[in-house]
Amino acid sequence: MQTLTIGFLIGCGFGAILYMGGATSYRRILGTLLLKDMTIIKLMCTAIGVGTLGIYLLDLGGLANMSIKPAYVGGVAIGGIVFGIGWAISGYCPGTCVVGAAEGKSDALFTILGGLTGVFLFALAFPFLETAILEPLNFGKITLRDLTGISGIYLAIPFSAMLLALAFFVLKDKYE
Repeated sequence: MQTLTIGFLIGCGFGAILYMGGATSYRRILGTLLLKDMTIIKLMCTAIGVGTLGIYLLDLGGLANMSIKPAYVGGVAIGGIVFGIGWAISGYCPGTCVVGAAEGKSDALFTILGGLTGVFLFALAFPFLETAILEPLNFGKITLRDLTGISGIYLAIPFSAMLLALAFFVLKDKYE
């Protein structure tokens, strides 16, 4: 129960950050998709940079369980395409549609319903997709550490620094 409570509180905090960052604002999302408003991209870069470094520091301290999933390249490619199309059509990603629904936005509720419908259809199609797309392009549980021999923390530090520098020093809004 304690783990669920902590997860719930972290989720609420993340949702608050998404809300305050404008990640549910139609104008801001459109500006992001047109590469004119970099606020959401900066938010993503910051979250990934801090999260990457944080998880590897927790792992170093024995406080995280790094469970590597298999690299299903076909599944990731198709999932990315479906995700991108869904984001472009609805203006929401899975996290922001929940925040938008909490704000009372009806389009966010329809996005959640669409996502749940997609999950249901995926579950029905999974046996076919697994043999046709996932397994042929399954590269197993590979990591950059496996490929380079460099410890994860030494990869996380420059990666995080690059994303944070991108967010705070490189990305600029392009309003006309």
